[in-house]
Amino acid sequence: MKIHWLALFVAVAHAATGAEPVRIMPLGDSITRGSYIAKRADGSSIGLPHPDGGGWRVILQEKLRAAGIAFDFVGPLDNLASDAPGFDPDHAGFAGFSNAKILSGGEVPTTADVLRARGVDRIIAPSVTNLLRDHRPAVVLLMSGANGFDAPARDRLMRTIVETSDCLLLVATIPPQKAPREGWERVERYNASLPRTVEVLRSEGKRVRMVDVHAAMTPDDLLSDGVHPNRDGMRKIAEAWFAVLVKPN
Repeated sequence: MKIHWLALFVAVAHAATGAEPVRIMPLGDSITRGSYIAKRADGSSIGLPHPDGGGWRVILQEKLRAAGIAFDFVGPLDNLASDAPGFDPDHAGFAGFSNAKILSGGEVPTTADVLRARGVDRIIAPSVTNLLRDHRPAVVLLMSGANGFDAPARDRLMRTIVETSDCLLLVATIPPQKAPREGWERVERYNASLPRTVEVLRSEGKRVRMVDVHAAMTPDDLLSDGVHPNRDGMRKIAEAWFAVLVKPN
């Protein structure tokens, strides 16, 4: 019986004390970054750690720990994270980035409190090839395209990841959107083009699997901005990732 390599790795992690943790990179935009719930009284975003930080990454980490899976979240950012004890804040959720921008890198929109805490004027994301080289993920959780719906750039991004790294690429359909989000009606067409790209890469022997986040959610799982998930949406995203991470194909 063929066993998916990650499922086998997880089984070892369950059984072996001190097993090497699986390096997981959450890669995407503000939905990956999280923290769009918490605001100050004046309406400004809170960038430093706080109870509502981390988005779906908080819930996924809780599920991985409850399952006894050794993991290490990796990425160049640690802002807009939970302040829960033991939370691993590292991620590569670049707010506002399109697929093309994730490929090339560039300046990351960052709240003033984070810049002050870092003592910098701006934060620059590396290109995806440098990102993979610097952080060496074993698994990449890619959910991107909500900014621009650029499927050709998404496909280039996917191919760049699997040809640059020997990681397992888990790529998600993007969540539903609704008004007042501009372009919300383009989500289904964008998602519909993903299975073919996954199929092509798999036929070439690449480690890539699709995670259908869109099917797990409804527009009721969104905040009033029509794009970011509310707490129910965050939970559903985390559950979708977790189900694919721990089960063989």
